[in-house]
Amino acid sequence: MIRTPFVLTPLIVLPLTATCGAEAVSEAADDPASEAQGESVADTTDAPDGAIAPEDAAALEAQVAALYDDPFSVDTFDPPLPMTDRFAALFAEERALVDAYDGVANLDFAWVIAGQDAAIANLAITHAPIGPGEVAVLARFDNFGEPSMVRYEWVRQGMDWLLDDIVVGADGDPAPIRLSQLLGRELE
Repeated sequence: MIRTPFVLTPLIVLPLTATCGAEAVSEAADDPASEAQGESVADTTDAPDGAIAPEDAAALEAQVAALYDDPFSVDTFDPPLPMTDRFAALFAEERALVDAYDGVANLDFAWVIAGQDAAIANLAITHAPIGPGEVAVLARFDNFGEPSMVRYEWVRQGMDWLLDDIVVGADGDPAPIRLSQLLGRELE
């Protein structure tokens, strides 16, 4: 009889531990201070199945950070990042559109700087899991003193992480620009 309560105790404590852990992850995801210090949710928790390994996250962050070493040298129509076939095809269609219409295109700004001109300061690159096999790498910076953000959405295909979309717009922006929706549209 004495063993029964002790056997049941782990069954009662386990859900409480899981719940408390989920709240901590949720609070960390909503805590801008941890992101400002370069931490992300995945850095502070064990990666569940399908999540990104810390070394993969660091590699993706490094690829995005390299874009900001000289953002004006990045080819807006041919980013130097590994992409999904779908996203690469959208950029190829946009490049063809530019060539066919002498520079006229849907994409008329430098997405890497979220504008056409830049004075970038306070660059912070972090990541946040989106779902199993999906992660966002966030480039937050001030552009002429205004907060800006570019979100690079990566998906895992086989052993590789490939860029699947880019979203331009600061946190809370009512109209962020999703490049997959902008690229390849018919010119109006």
